[in-house]
Amino acid sequence: MCGVVAIFHHDHLFDIDKNTVEQMNKSQTHRGPDGNGSYIANGIALAHTRLAIIDIEGGEQPLFDQTNTVGISYNGEIYNYKALRNELIALGYKFNTNSDTEVIVNAWLEWHAQCVEKLNGMFAFVLFDKNTKQMFAARDRLGIKPLHWAKTPDNQIVFASEIKALKKHLQIPLNINLKSIEDYMSLGYILEPKSIYLAINKLLPGHYILLDQNSPEVFINKPYWDLKDHITSNTKNYNIDDVHAHLSQTVQDRMMADVPLGAFLSGGLDSSAIVAFMSQLSAEPIITSSIGFDLSKYDESFFAEKVSQHFKTKHSTTNVSVNDLSMVDLVVNTFDEPFADNSAIPTLILSKVTREKVKVALSGDGSDELFFGYRNYQMLNFEEKLRSIFVNKLTKPIFTLLAQHYPKLDKAPRFLRAKSTFKALASDPITSFYNAMSLSDKNTLDKLYSYQFKSQLAGYSALNQFKSLANEVHNLSPVKQVQYIDFKTYLPGDILTKVDRASMACSLEVRVPFLDYKLVEWGLGLNEKLNLKGQQVKKVLVNSLKGLVPNFVLERKKMGFTSPLDEWIRQIPQATLEKRILSKPLVSLNIFNINELKATIEAHQARTINNGVLIWALLVLASFLKKEQN
Repeated sequence: MCGVVAIFHHDHLFDIDKNTVEQMNKSQTHRGPDGNGSYIANGIALAHTRLAIIDIEGGEQPLFDQTNTVGISYNGEIYNYKALRNELIALGYKFNTNSDTEVIVNAWLEWHAQCVEKLNGMFAFVLFDKNTKQMFAARDRLGIKPLHWAKTPDNQIVFASEIKALKKHLQIPLNINLKSIEDYMSLGYILEPKSIYLAINKLLPGHYILLDQNSPEVFINKPYWDLKDHITSNTKNYNIDDVHAHLSQTVQDRMMADVPLGAFLSGGLDSSAIVAFMSQLSAEPIITSSIGFDLSKYDESFFAEKVSQHFKTKHSTTNVSVNDLSMVDLVVNTFDEPFADNSAIPTLILSKVTREKVKVALSGDGSDELFFGYRNYQMLNFEEKLRSIFVNKLTKPIFTLLAQHYPKLDKAPRFLRAKSTFKALASDPITSFYNAMSLSDKNTLDKLYSYQFKSQLAGYSALNQFKSLANEVHNLSPVKQVQYIDFKTYLPGDILTKVDRASMACSLEVRVPFLDYKLVEWGLGLNEKLNLKGQQVKKVLVNSLKGLVPNFVLERKKMGFTSPLDEWIRQIPQATLEKRILSKPLVSLNIFNINELKATIEAHQARTINNGVLIWALLVLASFLKKEQN
């Protein structure tokens, strides 16, 4: 993978500072340690750090087409580039390299902005056309690869793969976006297109930006692909062999590389499926890596070993025990903004040990969103059945009352944990889903937030963003609406952000076969009942893998890739937690009710309630704000 930097100014006489471009580029060396380059001229800058995967000798960037008309800085892989290359050759285009990068610049010359619709892959790129004086920036359909942008007071439009590069441009203001704090404290990540900074934006998945030096007023930021056009419940049946063949092809496409390649293997369904297809397609044993935890409740390494033995992979397991606060600072340095997904640490460690053996790894991310693998889908489906039977205008107040007074029995058998069910039934489906997804429910956050902060938010909330997205597909069932929300929020904002930053911090490219856009378009059309049946999830995927993946994997319940956070937090003294969280930079923002913060920490350490996820988020936020102050 690679690091992208670009600057545009509408005035071709504008003098772009070369040192700024170099510093921005240098800050992303981890994304591309194999080479770097830059082009600066006529109010335009393109810069690049390269992780060489395909056409090792010929893929240096910024790359120009054979006529020296279009230059590009590009991060990603185009899996159909060979077919596109042949199509362009037939149209008369000539190539100097065998890289996918050169295919993009020639595709631009032939199809202009529509070129991006031809690409099947993961990508973020910025190109400049000397003839038309246009700069074009694009991001892949699902948001696998990142692209950030900002506008300076002197009208420079600045692009970079990561926020840390944009922060090297000293004219970009770094005022905190308070709405992003609400996103973060609710969800553990920031909803795109926002970043933690008011002036820095994320280009949305499936979008492009078009700028034109001939028309300074032109700033086009629009979608070229949208989930809304594909998500339905219309498909009521499917052919197992077709699903199997499609999955096999997407894995094969992502095994294209001129460097050593392997896979993440947790022992769960998704990673085991990827390894199974890879093993079928490779004459050599697949190199696999997994993480083990010091608490057996969270440790899947036994299952990973078992799958490895079944497919005869070259496997290694790294055991993790993390309870020191240095890891908090590592997360902040890696993600450049508050990011509270606690699986970021094991993902960083897994990426590091994987990179010691290979340069590219395949991962099972995206399958849970596509085939309804999360427990939240299962619970919402169950709740909807109960709502259809019990809930109406007369019974809703009763469920509200029960939710308030029924004890929350976290340690009781699941069938006795009725408080959360009553609470869900008293809510609308999207609020119920939000409460299940959030770090803490809205009532708890309302207590944590200061009066001043709530006033500054002026009614903004992450919950309302969820409801707004659900309204975009209001004709669909609540379960399909939630799938749409996940694809728009959790997948790009959390899952793919985590995998990209953690892997790129270690100069490792990670590919995600389940997010082949054609597979996603097909999967989004499936009726939810095909995947959700009673206690079973992912039925379409499971059925298509029978005979390929061993039964002990197909019949296992999902664990999820997470860490033993509640217990790790409890190993840290309460006084240390309070000192870190109640730091001057955090307190001075007047976001929180300090007494409520102390009560949250105290209740967790006393084992009254599990607040580990919320406390972790506060630790990361405090660390971020301290770094900002410094």
